[in-house]
Amino acid sequence: MDRIFDIENWDRKENYFFFKDFQEPFVGITVELDATELVNICKAKSISIHHALLYCTISAANQCLPMRLRRKDDGVIEHSSIDMGCAVMREGTSAFTFAYYPWLEGDNATSFMMRAMEITRKTAQGMPLEHRPNRTNLIYGTTLPWISFTSFSHPKKGGGHSIPRTVLGKIFKRDGRDLLPFQLEVDHALMDGIHMAAFLDILKKELNQFNL
Repeated sequence: MDRIFDIENWDRKENYFFFKDFQEPFVGITVELDATELVNICKAKSISIHHALLYCTISAANQCLPMRLRRKDDGVIEHSSIDMGCAVMREGTSAFTFAYYPWLEGDNATSFMMRAMEITRKTAQGMPLEHRPNRTNLIYGTTLPWISFTSFSHPKKGGGHSIPRTVLGKIFKRDGRDLLPFQLEVDHALMDGIHMAAFLDILKKELNQFNL
């Protein structure tokens, strides 16, 4: 259940008040993650690498408290769980739309991916490009399977929203390993570098331990 976060007893209360009124409070980092184990399992079982990566990302985000914090009005709320919105290509076009993947209590890779693949299929068949939902229990996702990027910049409308953004790039080989370009962007009023590192450590474990 969502709850109001206790700012007064937060160890980074001063950081929150320092950054919260910045016009552009987001900070981002791009890293290369070792996805070799996940890729090998997906290829061996003929399953979607894309949906496996979505599972690992949203699972890691739900395990990391700072990734579930959002600014609301003059305070902060802690969501009990968060879903994922991600870009999906429309069938027969070069245009994209948004799909929304819910995270359900007790989810594992199999249950999430079965549900996610059906959501992607239906979305790709003609879901209109609409404004993001009027809720904050989300992380945003973008996929760039054509580019092994080294940096990324997100468009923003502005305002007080604080939803983290992630980007999955084109997996490439180096020294026999499958490396995934991954970009993370977060609201600096809610997260610092140490919290970004903690999330990325959880994500690395999800990638290494992925199985069905």
